[in-house]
Amino acid sequence: MKNKLYAEYFKLLHKPRTYIGPAAMTLLVAVALVALKYGNQFRYMEERLSQDYILAGSFINAAFLARFMLFEFVVFMFLPLFSSMVFSDLIAGEASDGTLRMMLCRPASRLGIAAAKYAAGVTYVLALTFGVGVLSYAAGWASLGRGSLVSLTGGIWVFPEGQAILRLLLAYGLVGLGMAAVGSIAFAVSAFLSNASGAVAGAVGLVVFSGIIGEIEFFAPLHPFLLTTYMRVGLLFKGGIDSHALLQSAGVMLAYTAVAAAIGFAAFTRRDVLF
Repeated sequence: MKNKLYAEYFKLLHKPRTYIGPAAMTLLVAVALVALKYGNQFRYMEERLSQDYILAGSFINAAFLARFMLFEFVVFMFLPLFSSMVFSDLIAGEASDGTLRMMLCRPASRLGIAAAKYAAGVTYVLALTFGVGVLSYAAGWASLGRGSLVSLTGGIWVFPEGQAILRLLLAYGLVGLGMAAVGSIAFAVSAFLSNASGAVAGAVGLVVFSGIIGEIEFFAPLHPFLLTTYMRVGLLFKGGIDSHALLQSAGVMLAYTAVAAAIGFAAFTRRDVLF
């Protein structure tokens, strides 16, 4: 198993597609940093807040940038896309390249191969997610400085630096679980296909569709069953930490991950070696 896992890591690190996500997210962090440092939108908010509160310094700092990178356009679009790209390439990508057929012809456990591929995919999405957090905080620290986190979610909340880091770690962990669930869906779809693009479209399409449904009041009865309902991290940046809601979100995303991974494993072990 260890050798299979090392082989998957080796292949993952030698595929150009692997580096699209980190490169794009690094660029996005840089753009957000420039916008926060030189833009007028949040400066205007500071001026408005200074009329009612005593502000010592600026709330635009490393913690604020790390929180900014958790808004929905990142959580629901960019991270799911890059996570799905890598997960779908693990099976469907190799099938289209012809290397999967050669691998399955060998006397090796299919379950072991699938487990190694899946573990490599999970490692990638967790590293990508937490990498965004570490990079944004480090870049913000170097350019904007450290300090308390001011959250404008459902009011005005101020968290000391220690609490801010804890909440950011929990938030990125929650997003990491969500990306593992999205990647698992792409993994399951790719087990039935020989085209990685189809698996990417299926996983990302599900996230986008769930996000749209989640914003429509008419479909409120379906909201508790949608993955995107539990990928919203705003609950961690207002008031006290709701442990019950946090555990519920983590549990639902782990359930999505387990079901999708089980489907992917089952399909892979029964896959026609010629397909």
